[in-house]
Amino acid sequence: MSENSRTRPLLTITSNLNRLGEVTALSGALQPILNLTSILSLIAYLWIAFQHALSRQPLIPVILTPFLVTILIVTFRQNLSASLRAGFLIAFYLLIGLVVLLLGGMQSIGLLLFLTAVLISFTFWNETAGRIAFLISLALIILTGISHHFGLLQPFGIEPQPLAITSFIGSLATFMLASWVSIVVTGHLLKAYSSAALSEKELSRILDEERKNLEARIEERTRLLTRQTSLMETAGEIAHQISMETSQENLFRNTIQLIRDRLGYYHAGIFLMDEANENAVLVSALGEAGEKMLAQGHRLKKGEEGIVGNVVARGEARIALDVGKDAVHFKNPLLPNTRSEIALPIKIGERILGALDIQSTEPEAFSQVDIQSLQIIANQLAVALERIRLIDQLQQTVADLESGYRTETRKSWRIFIRSNRKTRGFRYDPNRKQVEPIPAVKRPSQLNSDPQTVQVPLRSRGETIGVLNIKFKGGQPSPEIQRLLNTTAERLGSALETARLLEELQLRAEREHLVGDLATQVRSSTDFEQILKTTAQQIRQKLGLREVVVQILPPEEIRHGDYPMEVS
Repeated sequence: MSENSRTRPLLTITSNLNRLGEVTALSGALQPILNLTSILSLIAYLWIAFQHALSRQPLIPVILTPFLVTILIVTFRQNLSASLRAGFLIAFYLLIGLVVLLLGGMQSIGLLLFLTAVLISFTFWNETAGRIAFLISLALIILTGISHHFGLLQPFGIEPQPLAITSFIGSLATFMLASWVSIVVTGHLLKAYSSAALSEKELSRILDEERKNLEARIEERTRLLTRQTSLMETAGEIAHQISMETSQENLFRNTIQLIRDRLGYYHAGIFLMDEANENAVLVSALGEAGEKMLAQGHRLKKGEEGIVGNVVARGEARIALDVGKDAVHFKNPLLPNTRSEIALPIKIGERILGALDIQSTEPEAFSQVDIQSLQIIANQLAVALERIRLIDQLQQTVADLESGYRTETRKSWRIFIRSNRKTRGFRYDPNRKQVEPIPAVKRPSQLNSDPQTVQVPLRSRGETIGVLNIKFKGGQPSPEIQRLLNTTAERLGSALETARLLEELQLRAEREHLVGDLATQVRSSTDFEQILKTTAQQIRQKLGLREVVVQILPPEEIRHGDYPMEVS
C-alpha cells in the first residue's frame, strides 16, 4: 500500500471533520432562515387558503398543508441536527419552487426559490450538495417549461402556456448566472470564514496550549516550592534535633533515622575518616544492609572507591543521577535497588571529617533543592561532631585537672599531717562534758568500734582528709540528721582546706621573708669566709636548727655525691 493510499482516508476524515465543524458553527445562522421561512410560508399559506376558499377550491391548501407543517416542525425542533434541518429546508424550497413554477409559470418567484435551495445546500452542506441541488433545480425548471409548453399538465387542471424560446433561455441563463455568482460569492465568503475560523481555532489551540503549559509550569513551580519548603523545614528540624545530641552514637543513629523517616530515602549512611585519613569508614547505617556493612567494617578508599571516596578526597558534593552510567559509583551488592546516589562532605572549614551518603530507588531523585537541604544537615552534623569532640576534650581536660588537684591535695595533706603536730583532732567526752584533743599517735579506726557511731568523711577536692565520728544514743540517725551531718562535713572540709592553704601561704611568706633577709645580709659582705659564716648562722637561727654546715667542694665530688652535709 502506497503512502498516498494510506494517508488519503485520514485526509478525508480530517476534511469531513473540518466541514462538520463549519456546519456546526453555521448552525447558528440556520435558525433565523428557518424562522423567516416559517413566517413567510404561514403568511403565504393563509393567503392561498383565503383565495381558494373564496373560489371554493380547497385542493391546493390541502396539498400545501403537509409542507407547512413540516417546515414548522423543523423550525421549532431545535434538538435536530443542523444537517437534517438544512436538508428539510432544501427539500422544502425545491418542492415549493416546483409548485410555484407549475402554478405561476416561468415568470414567477419559483426560480428564486430554486436559487435559495442551491445556496442553502452549498452553504450548510458542501460544494457537491450545492452542485446537485443546482442540477436538480435546473432539471425541474426545464421539465416544468416543457410540461407547460406541450400541455402535459392539462389533466391536472393546469392550462398550457406556450413558451417563448428566447424568454425561456433568458430565464435559464439568468438562473444559471445568479446561481454561479451566488455560489462563487458564497464560496469565497465561506473560505474566508473557514480561514478565519481555522485561524481562530489555531489561536485558541495555541492559547490553550500556552495556558496548559503555564499551568504545568505553575504546578511544577508550586510542587518544587512545596518540596523545597518541606525539605527546608525537615532539614531545619533534623538540624535542631541533632544539635542537642551530646553522644556521638546517638547523634549518628538519630540523624540516619530522621533522614529515612522524614525524607523517605532508600538508604542513608555516615562515613568518618580513619586515624590515618586514608579510608572513609561506615560508622552508622540502618536496616539489614546497614547492619551487615557495619559488621563487615565497610570502608571506601579515599579518592579511589565510590562516590564517598571521591567526596572525602575533594571536599565537594557529588551526585550520580543514574548509577548505571556513573563510572565513580561503587556498586554495593547489599543495596541492589539503588538508582541514584548523593554524597555530601562533613567538614569543618577545610578539615574533612567524613561524608553523608544518601541513596534512592528513583532515577534523578536529587535536585538542587535536595542538595541544599541535605548539605544543611551535613553541615549541622559536622558542627555537632565538632561540638561533641570539644566537649569530650573539655571533659577530659577537666578530669585531668581534677585528678591533678586531687593528687596535689592528697600530697599536700599528707605532708601537712606528717608535720610536727601533736594533735590531729578533738573529741567531746560526755562524761567529763569537755572537749579533749586527740593525740597524733591515735588512729581514727580505733574510734569507730561502737556500731552506734556514725562516721562521716571530711573531703577536700574529692579527697578524704579526715573523719567526723558521732555516737548516737538511740541508734542510727534519721535521714534529715544524716543530710545535716553530710552538709556539716562538707563545709568543715572546705574550712579545713582554707585553713591549710592559709597556713601554707603564711609559711611560704615567712620563708620568702627569710630568704630576703639572708640575701640582704649576704650581699652586705664582700669577704668570702664571712659570707659562708653569715649564711650558716642565719639558717640555723631562722630555722631553729641544731647544726648547719655550709662548705665549698670540688666539682668532681659534687658530681659523684661524695660530700658531707649535716643539717640538724
